[in-house]
Amino acid sequence: MFYRNLKFPKVKGRPFFYTNFVQTIDGKVAVKKAGYWPIGSKTDHQVLTELRAHADALVHGGNLAREFGEVTVESLNKSSFKALRKKLGKGPVLPYYIVTSRPSLYSHIVSGKVITGVLQTLLEDLKEKGYKNVLVEGGPTLLGSFLKENLIDEIFLTIAPKIYGSQNLTTSNLVEGILLPPKHIKKLKLLSVKQIGNELFLRYRVLI
Repeated sequence: MFYRNLKFPKVKGRPFFYTNFVQTIDGKVAVKKAGYWPIGSKTDHQVLTELRAHADALVHGGNLAREFGEVTVESLNKSSFKALRKKLGKGPVLPYYIVTSRPSLYSHIVSGKVITGVLQTLLEDLKEKGYKNVLVEGGPTLLGSFLKENLIDEIFLTIAPKIYGSQNLTTSNLVEGILLPPKHIKKLKLLSVKQIGNELFLRYRVLI
């Protein structure tokens, strides 16, 4: 296990929300052209799998689900993933949520629950089901929405030793769709740093 004995604090009145991203040295988390994925290494994928295994639910935004939804469902159904969840004391099935303003696009992802574009609706559903720890994988626009509503508690961030550059809005940064006002800029506390080869694995607590 990459993060042994991983624990999350309790948050009053709602689930604990954490997110996991991989980005290049120049801050790119996605490129709208072929040939740039995956950004991280096999170790980064291992971290992704473990963080999913610890979750009570997984949340994707519409853009991420459109690109990786079917791959995600396939990976969640693997026997090795279900065995890892069992080892961690979790049920074998990880509930998968898609937050989108166009739910009809995702009817083919039969294992996913589609929430129509309102975080409050998602929050109420997660609370009703009693989920304690929820992994928000993004993409960047959904992450921006969560940050705006003060709903991200921890950030796991892999720094890949790559530089992509940018051209004509073909790339995405960690957060898209919002610019936080100066008085509401998020400040973070570094909880841990791990180095594997030339990759860095960072864990942050969001303070405000």
